Amino acid sequence: MEAIERRIPSADGAHQLYCRLYIPEGEPKGLFHVVHGMTEHIRRYDEFMQTIAEHGYVCYGFDNLGHGYTADDDGDLGYIGKWEWMVEDMQKVTLMMKAEFGEELPRILMGHSMGSFIARCGASPKIWSKAIFMGTGGPNPASAAGLAIIRGLIRKYGERSYSSKIDDMITGKFNERFVDEHDFVSMISTIPEVREKYRQDKYCTFRFTLNAQYVLVKLQSLCNRQIWFRSVSSKLPILLLSGSEDPVGSYGKGVQAVYDNLKKYGKNVDMKLYEGYRHEVLNDVCREEVIADILNFIE
Repeated sequence: MEAIERRIPSADGAHQLYCRLYIPEGEPKGLFHVVHGMTEHIRRYDEFMQTIAEHGYVCYGFDNLGHGYTADDDGDLGYIGKWEWMVEDMQKVTLMMKAEFGEELPRILMGHSMGSFIARCGASPKIWSKAIFMGTGGPNPASAAGLAIIRGLIRKYGERSYSSKIDDMITGKFNERFVDEHDFVSMISTIPEVREKYRQDKYCTFRFTLNAQYVLVKLQSLCNRQIWFRSVSSKLPILLLSGSEDPVGSYGKGVQAVYDNLKKYGKNVDMKLYEGYRHEVLNDVCREEVIADILNFIE
C-alpha cells in the first residue's frame, strides 16, 4: 500500500487539516473515513488504517481542529471554534476522496468517542454508504445545564480559558470504576502499555479550553435528541461498537439507549458490546475481534 500525508484547508478558514491516507494496491473496493476522538490524533489509528487498506479500502482521516498536527502550535491545542466546522471538515474530505477515487465506490464512516458525535451529526446517506459509531454515548439529561454553565464561564473568562470544574463535570467520574489503577487514563484500555503510551503523548494529554468543552457537550446533545433519531436515514446501515466497561457509553447503558432509540424509529442498526473491555476497543485485548466485526460489516 501507499501511505500519504496531505494538508487540506479546514472549514474554519484558518487551519490546514493534517490528513493521512492509506491507499491499497490495485483498484480500491471503497473509501473508509476514520474520525478520531477527544484529545487524541489520527496517528493513533495508523495500524488500524493500514489493516483496512490491506483489505482493499482507501483509508483516511485527519487531525480535527484543536488536535494533533492540525493545531498551529501547542497553544492551539484544545481550541476548536465552531462545532459546525468539525462536521463540515468531515464531509468535505470524504467528498474530495469520492471525487478523486471514484463516485461509484462505497463509502464507510467510522467515528470514535467525540468523533462518533461528529459522525452522528453529519452522517448523510448522500455522502456515506454505511456508518460505524464506536465508543459513543447516549442521552444525558444534564447536557442543557452544562451548556448554560459553560456559556456563562466563557462570557466571564473567555473561550480560550480552562475550567477544572467543567473538566470534572464532563470526565471526572470516568475513572472511578477502575479503583485498582485510578488515574486519568484508566478508562482507555485494560492494557497498561496502551495507557502508558497515551500518558507520554503530548497530543493526548493537553486540556480542552472552555470553547472545546462547549463543542463537545453541544455535539453530544445534538446527536441524542429525538429529532436526530427520527431524522437518521433508514437507508444508512449503522453499527454501534463499544466496550461494556466504557464510561462514555455508561457501561453499555448509553449505547443501548442509542440503539433502542434508532430501532424505535425503524432504523437499520446493529450493536455489539465487548464484555470486560473499556473505551478504546481498538486498543484493547478484543482488538482483533473488533476489526473482524468491522470488516464483516463493511464487506
